[in-house]
Amino acid sequence: MTQLSGWKVLNPGRGGGGLVLAVDFATTGRSDSAFSDLAPRLDPALALWETRQPAGTAPLTAEDYLALWDGEAAADGRTVRAVLGYCAGSVFAGELAARIAARQGEAPRLVLFEPEVPAPAGLYRDFAAMMNQFASVLTAEEVTAAQREADAARIDAGDFGDYGAVLVRIFMERAGAAFTREELDTELLDEFVAVFRSYVSYLDAARRIDPAAAWRTGTAVSSRTPSEGAALAGRTVDVDVDHADMLRDGRVAEVVNGIIGTYAAS
Repeated sequence: MTQLSGWKVLNPGRGGGGLVLAVDFATTGRSDSAFSDLAPRLDPALALWETRQPAGTAPLTAEDYLALWDGEAAADGRTVRAVLGYCAGSVFAGELAARIAARQGEAPRLVLFEPEVPAPAGLYRDFAAMMNQFASVLTAEEVTAAQREADAARIDAGDFGDYGAVLVRIFMERAGAAFTREELDTELLDEFVAVFRSYVSYLDAARRIDPAAAWRTGTAVSSRTPSEGAALAGRTVDVDVDHADMLRDGRVAEVVNGIIGTYAAS
């Protein structure tokens, strides 16, 4: 198989089992479960690929992401049996599934985990969680001050991308001062800034897609705190599990296997 730049292979699959594509912004060290937790619980005959963020610092459009992901899946040649999306990744997943259906002549199953359209409130939540991860470097007062400044900036931000840029600046200033004080390697700080900037670009691109039509063709799998986007799905399945643990829960895996299995047998 050719080298993939837009996908990470979580399960190579075997035989003619087909391909399952999972859209998420997966980063090392995050507290939420990931598709790498779900992978061992799925049918090993199915190949499972997870989106990888393209290298480079230039912001990407929604078309940039979709063309890369769909192009590499098409080049693989296997039938795409299902497309999975996690949170904001569900926006891309719906559009990706529609494109695949058009080119391969049969629609893959679409499974959406807590689907949501990115919004400033969600971006603030993610920023606040990231600042908490730096509690060993920053003082509690510094973490609180950064979160308070970020929350206040939501009022003045012109749009989503502008707000993301403000959060990057706040993080660089607050964390940068702490790294200097503790004499830590600033290359690590630069890596975190690059990842967060890429995440903002990913979310901003997703906001350019209207997912409503595609989501009506899919199944939303919801935790005990379902997202607003789940109501737009054609079908919903509720699982009594914390949001952060969804993709590592055996009951969720059973739901996914049932959906994909129904497709494979049809």
